Amino acid sequence: MIDLKNVSKTFSGQNGPFKAVDDINLHIEENELFGVIGESGAGKSTLLRFINALETPDSGEVVVDGINVHKLDKQALRLHQKQIGMIFQQFNLLNNKTVEENIRMPLELYPYKESIELDRVLDFVGLSDKRTSYPSELSGGQKQRVGIARALITRPKILLCDEPTSALDLGTTTEIVDVLKKAHENFGMTIVIVTHELDVIKALCTRAAVMEKGKLVDVIDVARADVHEEFRTYHERALEVLRDA
Repeated sequence: MIDLKNVSKTFSGQNGPFKAVDDINLHIEENELFGVIGESGAGKSTLLRFINALETPDSGEVVVDGINVHKLDKQALRLHQKQIGMIFQQFNLLNNKTVEENIRMPLELYPYKESIELDRVLDFVGLSDKRTSYPSELSGGQKQRVGIARALITRPKILLCDEPTSALDLGTTTEIVDVLKKAHENFGMTIVIVTHELDVIKALCTRAAVMEKGKLVDVIDVARADVHEEFRTYHERALEVLRDA
């Protein structure tokens, strides 16, 4: 489904050039829930952005469904990007638009033949009662669910998630993980999630790539945990930590 072949990317930094991604080979199966993990600066987000061509590698190939993404002309690239949804750490909502208007934005930019009905996607993410609300009236978790609904409404083949829970508290993270897992079960898309939160990977993914300083150091088969076992209440976690002798 997704093949990264010897991809590398160098950026200019304050101390000179540095390799954000260093000669990585990686295969992601169709309909897989795949994680990319590592500390800040490991190159995770750059690797993710290769898939939807928001970043172009200096060398190597990015092949999706047998097509070399970075050799597409503008029209073909637009069609490729239409098949990919993206969820961001900071939600990327327009504050002057309602929940409904934010979710419908992709449909206003391009025609989609198999989009999901607005009422269905609002119900799916649990925001039917917030459709006329503005982002300033929402919690962080609700904002992220708007972002998920906006990505899902086009019925993408691939869903890319860039640190989707990093700005959220533990309880809200549980909700978002549940929504993403349910989206995978209902819509059968390939999901690639970048995060440094190991609990999120354990609850959601079947495999995970480990990155350090731009290099791929391992691909792990994840022993998935029940999200509700992994994400306990704040009170339960506080008791465990504070009472631990």
